[in-house]
Amino acid sequence: MPSPAAPLATWLKIGVSIFALATVFWLGRSLPLERPQSAPIPAEFELAPDTGGTAFRFTPPRPLQRLVTEWEPQRATVLTMSFAASMSAPQDALFQVHLLEIAHRYNDVLIFSEHDQTQAHAYFLSLINDHPQADAILAKAHFIDSRNLMKWVRDFGPIFGIDRQQNLIALDFVYRNLARDLEEAAFGNRDSFRRFMTLQGDAMPADLAVEIEQRYDVPVDLIRPPLLLDGGDFMHDGRGNVFISTQTLVQNGGNRPALEQVFQLYFGAKKLHVLQALPGATVNHLDMVLKWVDERTVILPDFQANPAADLFNPYRTGLVKQVVERLASNERYLRRHFPDLRIIKMPMPPIQFMSADEVLARAVDDFVRIIALDRKLVTATDFEQLDQNQFRQLRQTTADLIRREVGHADLETPDGFNAVLQAYGHAPLKRLFDIHSETVTRYLSYLNSVFLHNAAGEQAFVVPRFTSRNPAIDQQLKAWEGQAAAAYREARPAARIHWINCDHLVSDSGFIHCMAITVPALPASRL
Repeated sequence: MPSPAAPLATWLKIGVSIFALATVFWLGRSLPLERPQSAPIPAEFELAPDTGGTAFRFTPPRPLQRLVTEWEPQRATVLTMSFAASMSAPQDALFQVHLLEIAHRYNDVLIFSEHDQTQAHAYFLSLINDHPQADAILAKAHFIDSRNLMKWVRDFGPIFGIDRQQNLIALDFVYRNLARDLEEAAFGNRDSFRRFMTLQGDAMPADLAVEIEQRYDVPVDLIRPPLLLDGGDFMHDGRGNVFISTQTLVQNGGNRPALEQVFQLYFGAKKLHVLQALPGATVNHLDMVLKWVDERTVILPDFQANPAADLFNPYRTGLVKQVVERLASNERYLRRHFPDLRIIKMPMPPIQFMSADEVLARAVDDFVRIIALDRKLVTATDFEQLDQNQFRQLRQTTADLIRREVGHADLETPDGFNAVLQAYGHAPLKRLFDIHSETVTRYLSYLNSVFLHNAAGEQAFVVPRFTSRNPAIDQQLKAWEGQAAAAYREARPAARIHWINCDHLVSDSGFIHCMAITVPALPASRL
């Protein structure tokens, strides 16, 4: 394998040059307050990484009258998807159909995807066609040939504003995983890097701007600030206050005054506020813990801490403690800086940890695999292809072998399995529990909802629903759901509430707000 040092150094040099030049040019000098008279910088930015040119071109700021809020009237809801991904994940596809069915009742739905995936496209349309309201849905759903996109349009879609001449402005920030960029560059895998860039959707706002102009005859000026941002980590109150998490501050170099100046120049912000997102192996976005519903009303989570039985090691205990501390810190900050703010609290369920029984079962399965492969009861390739019945048989065969080797083979109880581990010289079961962690920190949030509002004044929240196969937990979730609905009704009594089951999205660390953006009804169409 060729050494990654040279390409990595080259990529780092290019990356540093891009942001250094942007910072010096845009932040180190006075920027015009009005639209520049000279020709604008070209908006194209999808240049191949191997050309040595920049991968993103920033544009001068346009003085805004204001940002558009999420609760203003809208003319369309925007979704993005990969038809192929939806075809391979039926739960995702059915979720998208459900979201489309709700959204179409209020406005047009613009769905951006790559139509070259013809069979997968046909499959998705067949799911809609099976719906009782298929004709009404398809009349309001508009499929726009774009590119192969992830479903998280909130993070790479634009943020809308209105300039001083009442024109619609789309703020298209940089949405890129720089660590992944460096990894791809280090290993010289440029084709994969290009696919990754396309998948992330950095070009999608251009597609949306063109579609709005063509469909609604509303000109859209695309403005690109020198800013790394995930849209789910940006909020504002409609009064000039913008909110991001510490993650966005760090991604942009940690220089708060410089970042605040970017938000002032491009977003018309009066003040930048930095709050804390949820900790752990999750997507650290504020839209999981904060929801503005009007200029002086915000909904915050009332975290339901995990029971003691869940907190069987220091990692879990520390994680729950961090959640409590961060949410309390956010609330204190808002109360201190916004004394006139109406704060509504909404239940946030505990972290969805694996139960002790599930951890034990996982440990036993891993141990069975180790013994079975070591004793050549099965090959690694065949093991990966076992169905449940075949694994059950292998487990019995392995238990018989263990019994012959050490005289006992209780794999069902903690004490019995611990004895087996010790017989083979493994760490005791307690040690496995002490070091147990999960690759994804699974949060549930009723706040990660989308607000729909059409020109006729009809309003609705589309809210995540969560269930459990454990009857006691499921009953508690239903109770919290009722309290969440009451909080939304208190915030906006005229809004309907629609629920969509989001159980299959919990490990994805995002829900409904992450999967939709809305196009404002202002300015008026010229049609």
